[in-house]
Amino acid sequence: MAQTKAVVIGTGAGGLTAAATLAKGGMEVIALERAKQLGGFLNPFKRRKYHFDPGVHYVGQAFEGGQLHRVLRRFDLDATELFCEMDPDGFDVIRFPGFEMRVPKGVDRFRGRMIEAFPEDAGELNAFFDQLVQVRELTLLPGAKASMAAKLGALRGLGACGKWYLQTFGQLLERSFRNPQVRAVLGAQCGDYGVPPAQAPALLGVMLILHFLDGSYFPRGGSGGLRDALVERGRGYGASYRRRAEVASIEVDDGRVRGVTLADGEFIEADVVVSAIDPSLTYGQLIDAAHLPRRIVAKARETTPSVASLCVFLGLERDLRNHGLGAFNVWDYPTWDVDAAFRPACEGRLPEDHAFFLSPNSLKDDTGTMAPEGCSTLEIVTLAAHEPFARWADEPVLRRSEAYEDFKARTAAGLMAAVERRWPGLVGDVAVEDVATPVTNQHFVGSPAGSIYGPMATRDQWGHKAYRTTGPVAGLFHAGAGVLGPGVVPCLASGVTAGKAALASTAVRRSVFGALPSGIDQLSRLGRRTRSLAGF
Repeated sequence: MAQTKAVVIGTGAGGLTAAATLAKGGMEVIALERAKQLGGFLNPFKRRKYHFDPGVHYVGQAFEGGQLHRVLRRFDLDATELFCEMDPDGFDVIRFPGFEMRVPKGVDRFRGRMIEAFPEDAGELNAFFDQLVQVRELTLLPGAKASMAAKLGALRGLGACGKWYLQTFGQLLERSFRNPQVRAVLGAQCGDYGVPPAQAPALLGVMLILHFLDGSYFPRGGSGGLRDALVERGRGYGASYRRRAEVASIEVDDGRVRGVTLADGEFIEADVVVSAIDPSLTYGQLIDAAHLPRRIVAKARETTPSVASLCVFLGLERDLRNHGLGAFNVWDYPTWDVDAAFRPACEGRLPEDHAFFLSPNSLKDDTGTMAPEGCSTLEIVTLAAHEPFARWADEPVLRRSEAYEDFKARTAAGLMAAVERRWPGLVGDVAVEDVATPVTNQHFVGSPAGSIYGPMATRDQWGHKAYRTTGPVAGLFHAGAGVLGPGVVPCLASGVTAGKAALASTAVRRSVFGALPSGIDQLSRLGRRTRSLAGF
């Protein structure tokens, strides 16, 4: 019997795990990447002796038994070796005018720190954290091996989950807390999925908190180490990878995929195609609408991409630990109104003052390889709209017009000025500086409108409203942020899910993998596909 052939489009986190899953399951796999390097947002870059990671700043659940650990263990990879833990006393620092709090590892420590900051709100905080603990117990159930008593006990959390699924995160916080400052602190990390509390699904906001309760981690040596480990495993299973191989179309005949045609006209035959790029591109550009249900064509046309970003990458000839930073991130807001801070990016304009995210990645890495000794890297990120930069999207990269370079410089200077106002003296001894805008993302990663989180994770595009793993054409499957949601861990898990579905559909032997690791599968029954939403 001929070996089943599979093509994976895109080599971001979901594409890499899909390729490895399919190859380990016995398929002949080729993974295609339009860019000159594999990895999508997992692909790092280097300026002189400074290494930068545009897409990975931290993840949760890398401890033994955690969701990320279980995903990687499928490929004989140990997350405890690939990732190092960030500061357990505060992996995120949240700052508002006149306020600063470190978010620690451990639900009891987090609860205690919130109550210490807001003692008059202790009753409401205890009630909220009690519900978090109930839901956390539910997500940690060990599947079929759990006792009936454990399963019944965990059902206590289902009422809260059902309620949270129907609300926005902003509504949940408003109904849980009278103090707007408490709501602001608990909503401050929403930049991890790019949706302000007023628009984010409540369950998504809750799952982000749960995801980091047991600590936060950074890939050793940067995101390239994770990418390279997955590629190495995929190759070991027999998968092949091609760079600069842009797919122009997915060929369909008689209701099933037949392969893909590249931009240079080459046809690659395939029984299975896993599209690990944005689904709006898959259905809006790669497949003739005549082969698709009208609802899918309409969905692709109406899909709203997530916000984009503006990022300043700095290599500094100074140790940032001497300037107040460490193995942690910083969320810094100019106002207590988190929704207002997001509003300019969501409305397609630039803000008067920036909320920003500080990520000193070299301080999080325990290998000491991301910057020269005594030096540091610093990534300053703010969510940004694509619209102000759109006029330059079609200009050739690295050869864009003087008008673009001037606008980019002025926009970056505004962001840097905000950092200097709120962190005076932090930035200095600059050896390397680079700036990425939404059109940078659009070029290097191929994301619609420079989006950094796939489709915007609002209630009408997330959970049971997201795209399905299995496409409407036989042999077509999906991986990436458009399926299980934004973030590194959901994308990694989405590739496993797509690979397993493809293996099952072609009757390839399925015993090489067990059940999907995430305990969050228990919650998915509340909505048709809210699997693995606890990973970022």
